[in-house]
Amino acid sequence: MRLSLVTVGPPYRGGLSDLSALISQELSREHSIQFINFSRQYPKFLFPGKTEYKNGSQTSDFPSERILDSLNPFTWFEVAERIKAFNSDGVILRYWNPYFAPMINIISKRLKQHGILVAVFIDNLIPHEKSRIDTWAARRVLSHADHVFTMSKYVTSDVLSFRSELSVTTLIHPLYENYKSRYSKQEARRILELKEDQAVMLFFGLIRPYKGLDILIRALGIIKNELADYKAFILGEAYENEQKYIDLINSTGIESSVVYRNEFISDEELPLFFAACDVLVLPYRSATQSGIIGVAFQMDRPVIATQVGGLGEYIEEGKTGYLVTPDDPEALAVAILKFFGGDDRQRMSTAVQLKKSKFSMHKFCSKIIKALQDE
Repeated sequence: MRLSLVTVGPPYRGGLSDLSALISQELSREHSIQFINFSRQYPKFLFPGKTEYKNGSQTSDFPSERILDSLNPFTWFEVAERIKAFNSDGVILRYWNPYFAPMINIISKRLKQHGILVAVFIDNLIPHEKSRIDTWAARRVLSHADHVFTMSKYVTSDVLSFRSELSVTTLIHPLYENYKSRYSKQEARRILELKEDQAVMLFFGLIRPYKGLDILIRALGIIKNELADYKAFILGEAYENEQKYIDLINSTGIESSVVYRNEFISDEELPLFFAACDVLVLPYRSATQSGIIGVAFQMDRPVIATQVGGLGEYIEEGKTGYLVTPDDPEALAVAILKFFGGDDRQRMSTAVQLKKSKFSMHKFCSKIIKALQDE
């Protein structure tokens, strides 16, 4: 097939960009792919982070056409013309924020007028942090779609609540196969000055209210006298006031057991922390799916998460991790103590290794192609 992907990619940082690049690379093995990327993703006032780019750089070797300006409608029309000139059999437009709804609506409408198959790849149809325009935006995004891809049954349900007749393929979020285990656990712990047998857990990713970091901190306060020798790494850039988390760490008396870095962790550093930890902890208040689970499983690490959104579709209870009720520090504390109280560290890591092939990028992209060919 000849396919056009309209999405964010390198040099932009983050899981959305990385996953789009991996999808493009895998599809390119057997298909002709046109990757249309952003020249400007967000206006500055809408982006709360320090930089949108990997390592602060605006250069990249990743092949894409960086012509899409989210603030300039003329570039939206140019994108449609580029796709027509490529003679695309179909286009996949990725959607994750209501801000992009008008852009996707216009591009998809123009392509439909020329008989090009329009698919929308939806990360979140309704955002975690809801606003008044969410319903309006969802209708605009879905109005010209021939097919929709989601990565959880939770999002599929949202889609069908707007257009029950729409063809939807529910995929399983794949592994981030760009990350490799360059360190053994022993080597990583030596570099980070951790004890070989220490209980080590990791909270990773952008820090926003729905991620529930405060729940984890309160859970760590509960276990501090029962799990005496532990280390918790909290790694991620805060998209809100970080002081409340610092104050909570101090007030619960766990500051000596916590390493908190309010910054985006680079691709070079990420494997070190995942190699050193025993388990990833995701205390989310709400979720659709989680790309961080795709990183953890790629690095052979089990996950303790809350039973929200589609997280339960990825974690096998008692095998590759634990699922707990959301917004419940005590339940999370019980799961952490259970994990470190037995043989779960090695047992669950082995289980992840044995089961992670079901999350391969090849299987993920094969399902995309089959769904498009069946339309």
